[in-house]
Amino acid sequence: MRDAGQAHRSVSSEAPANSRSDTVAVWDFPLRVWHWALAASVLVACVTPNTYDRLHRTAGYAVIGLLAFRLIWGLIGSRHSLFARISLKLRAAPQYILGMLRGETGRYLGLNPAGAAMLVVMLALLIVSTVSGVMQVSVRFFGVGWIEQAHALSSNAIIALIAVHVLGTLWMSLLQRENLARAMLTGRKRVPGVLRAAPSAARPIMAERRKPAAEPAVEEEHISVVPDLPPLRANPQIAAAAKPPGPARMPRSLSVHDKRLGVGR
Repeated sequence: MRDAGQAHRSVSSEAPANSRSDTVAVWDFPLRVWHWALAASVLVACVTPNTYDRLHRTAGYAVIGLLAFRLIWGLIGSRHSLFARISLKLRAAPQYILGMLRGETGRYLGLNPAGAAMLVVMLALLIVSTVSGVMQVSVRFFGVGWIEQAHALSSNAIIALIAVHVLGTLWMSLLQRENLARAMLTGRKRVPGVLRAAPSAARPIMAERRKPAAEPAVEEEHISVVPDLPPLRANPQIAAAAKPPGPARMPRSLSVHDKRLGVGR
């Protein structure tokens, strides 16, 4: 009878990497609660203006509290929650988005450059919308035209950005064969390099034993570990000739939240 290691190798090319052993903790629990609470609050705020004003204001105040939490968590949270990583990703975002449209992307455990750009724009719009909303119902700024216009424009832009976010999440889930929405629920993503193999890539176990140096059954995946720039698919000869520099140093040591997630072990 084959042992557990042999059984794992034999089924790695047949089953998706959805078991806990094939995943790694990425999103911590506070960040996941924040994400879905913000989504619910924004949804309520979007469907209640001018009809349920009290509920609309309550949702707006909830968004303000959630924004304050995210700003704090971006400084003290776990590895993939930190704002210190976003600057490098923003510079890589245009190239990454172009590659994504062509179906060629590097894989990030945390936010990819497109997701980082989405986060920054969304947070900025939410700040403008909530601040202008609070000013709009105050005695001093009630009825001021530019404040009402700023609130309406930022709120409409948020709705459009939500649609882009949902479509982008679905598109990346298809490209990388991973349910990213479920990852934000569970906090876990599959281990780098573990992919569902194509049917033609399957190999008999005995053939793998006879030819250990043969092509692996698991399809090769382009991995990027933050904060490196995304490795778009390129000519292997050019990539070998121009070897990229090593990964940048982490901006800070592992926090207590990283240790709870098992990062660095």
